[in-house]
Amino acid sequence: MNRYRTKLMRSSVLVALALFFTLLSAYSAAAKNLPNATRQVTDMAGRKMVVPSTIRHIYVNKPGSVLMYAVAPDMLVSRSLWMTDNTTRYLKSSYLQLPYVDGSVDEIVRLRPDIIISSFNINPKTKDEADRLSQKTGIPVFMVPMDMGKYEQTFKVLGDLLNRQEQTDRMRGFLHTYFDVIAIKAKQIPEKQRVRVYYAEGERGLNTDPTGSFHSQILDVVGAVNVAQVGIASGQGMSAVSMEQLLLWNPDVVLVWTGMGASMTTMQAIKCDNLWANVRAVKNNKVYQIPFQPFGWFDRPPATNRIMGAIWAAELLYPNIYNYDLNKITREYFDIYYHHKLTDHELAEVLHPNPEALKKSPSRNH
Repeated sequence: MNRYRTKLMRSSVLVALALFFTLLSAYSAAAKNLPNATRQVTDMAGRKMVVPSTIRHIYVNKPGSVLMYAVAPDMLVSRSLWMTDNTTRYLKSSYLQLPYVDGSVDEIVRLRPDIIISSFNINPKTKDEADRLSQKTGIPVFMVPMDMGKYEQTFKVLGDLLNRQEQTDRMRGFLHTYFDVIAIKAKQIPEKQRVRVYYAEGERGLNTDPTGSFHSQILDVVGAVNVAQVGIASGQGMSAVSMEQLLLWNPDVVLVWTGMGASMTTMQAIKCDNLWANVRAVKNNKVYQIPFQPFGWFDRPPATNRIMGAIWAAELLYPNIYNYDLNKITREYFDIYYHHKLTDHELAEVLHPNPEALKKSPSRNH
């Protein structure tokens, strides 16, 4: 009888404990959804802040727009990127209906986001700017770096912050499968075998960005030699160069930028210029238009669009080393990062860009 009572008591205790933890879990879940429920987090700049336990609405700065579109397009309260009618077919209609804003304090406050995501270089100056923006708006500013080498950590941090781990795990899986190997193989390319590349920007191709600029980071990642020996221009970059300098550098390959706004005439200018005709890359017909749908694959914005750009550039410059199936990888990238399944026609369009088509397509900001 005593043994029976002991078992009964143990069973009762176990049932009570199970009920207790069930109620505790339910309470915790409910508490997270309370209007004033908060938690403390630390951003990737090491800044601590209090944010809502459940984040539903996000404002993101322009450099982070493509990143956050990949992570959580339904949480965004605005958009800030220049687009054309050709671009919009690759993006969700719900995103296209968001208001276009330039990011003033008044605009941000009016949108009433739970948090501001700031993607940029992290340094004392940008940390101070984030602190001041938070003070002016009364909204926490969560900083993440836009460095390509830190995407793995960035995706994980954002997944945990926004409770979007399933999506960020897919993004991280893509990185591990296709992107991580680039950095490994790039280090193994002998110096004498590295392709010498000029990144042509501006209306005539006489602007560029040297090694060390985030605008040209892809060249460093894939193991190319950036021939530009000029100073880094702050902000939008695009250091001016002379034709004499370019002829002295005499690159093996020229990669042509994707423009800003309606500026898509660079490829035509290069092909029609008698001085450009003296450059080795032009003589050997190794001038390539960088893909630009739905956003430039090289930079502008310097965001997760560069992941596909690095894969494209690696395959273009070193086909015997990387040997990627670009058709397969591009489809997978668009599915994961743009939430869009490419048709065969769209696949051909994005991999074989025609700058004339984009130049003729009207811009659509708002």
